Amino acid sequence: MTENTHSNTPCPPLPKVGWRRGGCSFGRLAMLYYPDHAYRSAVRLFRQEIHLTRGLWQALERAGYNDKLRMLTPRQIQVIEKFLGEA
Repeated sequence: MTENTHSNTPCPPLPKVGWRRGGCSFGRLAMLYYPDHAYRSAVRLFRQEIHLTRGLWQALERAGYNDKLRMLTPRQIQVIEKFLGEA
């Protein structure tokens, strides 16, 4: 029997130093912005915020982002932080 990889338990926190260099999964970044929410809820809220924050969606698209991506590049993380502040 395989273990369910999509549970509502949050991912462990990312280290404070150096994690932006290699990028980050969308879900982990969502958990940093919404630490008091379950994983799926945090991802949903984070995705909504990206679409509702004026100019963020367009800036992310220019950085190569689309809704199907699971991993964010360091550049995409920088764009998000420019609009939303550091997680």
